Amino acid sequence: MRVILALQSQILTKIKLIDLKKVNSTNDYLKENFNKVDSFTFVKTNYQSNGRGQFDRKWQAKKKKNLLFSFIIKDLPQNQLSLLTTWVRKSIFNVLRFYNLNPVFKNPNDILVNGKKICGILIETLYDQNRYKYVVIGIGLNVNQKVFLNLNATSIYNETKKKIKVNKLFLFMVNELLTNYF
Repeated sequence: MRVILALQSQILTKIKLIDLKKVNSTNDYLKENFNKVDSFTFVKTNYQSNGRGQFDRKWQAKKKKNLLFSFIIKDLPQNQLSLLTTWVRKSIFNVLRFYNLNPVFKNPNDILVNGKKICGILIETLYDQNRYKYVVIGIGLNVNQKVFLNLNATSIYNETKKKIKVNKLFLFMVNELLTNYF
């Protein structure tokens, strides 16, 4: 993790970060403010009161225990959306493999470890004239949460028995996204 600390200042100069203690949804925040933010603006939070996944399913996460963030890419050509989803998935896989986990993708937007959900990806778009005006990518990664009521879910902690610093993990994830950007 020492590499992450060294890269912190480099990473933060390439992106814009909005760090909120609490928000309804990081995806909704970016969609509501897309005219005011630049491409590669990240919104990170400690807690989402209305986090959601595909088909408006609730995303349940304990405060300060998980990595919850979204980012926006603007003016994406129509034919690049599939590349974008592959890029995001690859970056998340690289982070999970760093912790010696073996992630598997399950359509439409889940990442599993040992048959349990560890991460969800929510991609929302606004399309206009052969281009996406914006693509908002939301990522919810279970990090230090131990208990998931009535869910077939796991976390990095449950799989490794190691407590992870969520902010360092965020920097690691952003670094992977920027390094692997197509």
